[in-house]
Amino acid sequence: MKTIAVTIVLLGMLIVSSRAQGPQPDKADFPDDFLWGVASAAYQVEGAYQADGKGESKWDFFTNTIGVTQFTIGEKQTANVTINQYDREQYLRDIQLMKELGINTYRFSIPWSRIIPQGVGEVNTKAIAHYHLLIQDLKEAGIEPLVTLYHFDLPLALLQKGGWLNRESVQWYKNYAKVIFENFGNEVRHFITFNEPYIEFFVADFMMNPSQSKESGNVRYAKEMDNVNHQLLASAEAIKLYHEMNLKGKIGITFNLSPCLPFDAGNPEDVEAVSLQDELLNRIVLDPVFKGKYPKNALAAIQKYNPGFQPSAEDLQLILNNQPDFLGINFYAPAQVKKDDGAPLGVSWMGNNTDAVKMANGPVRPEELYNLLMRIKNEYGDPEIIITENGASFENDEDKVVDGKVNDMTRTDYIQRHIAAAEKAVKDGVKLKGYFVWSGWDNFEWIFGYTIRFGLIHVNFETQERVPKSSYYWYQHFLND
Repeated sequence: MKTIAVTIVLLGMLIVSSRAQGPQPDKADFPDDFLWGVASAAYQVEGAYQADGKGESKWDFFTNTIGVTQFTIGEKQTANVTINQYDREQYLRDIQLMKELGINTYRFSIPWSRIIPQGVGEVNTKAIAHYHLLIQDLKEAGIEPLVTLYHFDLPLALLQKGGWLNRESVQWYKNYAKVIFENFGNEVRHFITFNEPYIEFFVADFMMNPSQSKESGNVRYAKEMDNVNHQLLASAEAIKLYHEMNLKGKIGITFNLSPCLPFDAGNPEDVEAVSLQDELLNRIVLDPVFKGKYPKNALAAIQKYNPGFQPSAEDLQLILNNQPDFLGINFYAPAQVKKDDGAPLGVSWMGNNTDAVKMANGPVRPEELYNLLMRIKNEYGDPEIIITENGASFENDEDKVVDGKVNDMTRTDYIQRHIAAAEKAVKDGVKLKGYFVWSGWDNFEWIFGYTIRFGLIHVNFETQERVPKSSYYWYQHFLND
């Protein structure tokens, strides 16, 4: 019966794909050593938030303290259990689902607060043993690990010392990275230093920090730039250390990038706002890494409200001299930009979406992924690129289990069209080395809690039951055809 059901789903996928815009992607057009995978982050999937001596993280504090008393996360939800992937019995079942899917790489993160519970000092040997075993289990299934060192979950003990605003954070992180490289550097061929500095600070932390609520939005926003600068410095120090240790793999950094379009192309103010928003959203991280400087207009706008932000020539040179071996790109949607005097620095993009069928992250424009990849190739030195996240959650009912199936046709269409856009970029010379769907499973989605779903696999958060969705079977068909 299972084979019949899968066949029916695949036929449905083929029908939907035939109606999708653009060409059908062909796996044969990608390099033979291309990384095909799914992605996750420890805080979003592991649960077991106090197991094996784990220290409290920033997000443990956010969800269990601030999220209960001052700011509603999802429906006052936490990731204390989420999808229970710290448990080996559970993650082995999930590895089997990944093996059946046909991917060759799994991107996951190792939480700093498990490895060094207080952020500095004593290393947790139980956590080290856990991730050695996870990596071994993945490899035995034919799946290579791609490890993110930092995905938003700063140890709370370091947050209480000022977090990333504290210049000492660069050294804290370098020490942590050294522990990771010493223990896993010979087992893992791809590392990512940081995930999405922009999103962590200018979106999540900006919304989640009530201690700064008496300050203006402009001041609060501009202060976040110190966090970003320190993460870029810490990333450069970790990349330098990785190569000094003569490890044989590659190390990169991941940015959330969104091409900027005017919300209303007929409104001159929206058209004019695009340039500044592009600097604030994209160039603010790309330019220092690949050009050794911050973009002029964004820097001026930030310094107006944070005059103390004065990155030194030495710091910028350190960042430039230690460029990543590859650039990770998390792409979901372009940013539809408005001139908005009520928004920080007078421009906005979050929540702007002119599509009739609403995706949580913005409008569905696969062609903008192609445009972004070509822009990186042409403007930023033609680096190696991995699409480290690409996925969708829609405001419809397609993620419900009906008769044992989840027919997420809109997500399936989204993934198919974005892989086709990536295929076109490869044909046009982009050094694209991998593609990862966000995410393998429905999970805890930060400030949204469990109210939105991105997974290829449906998770019942009460019973932990997994149900592969139609998008899972389409991806499986594409990878194994």
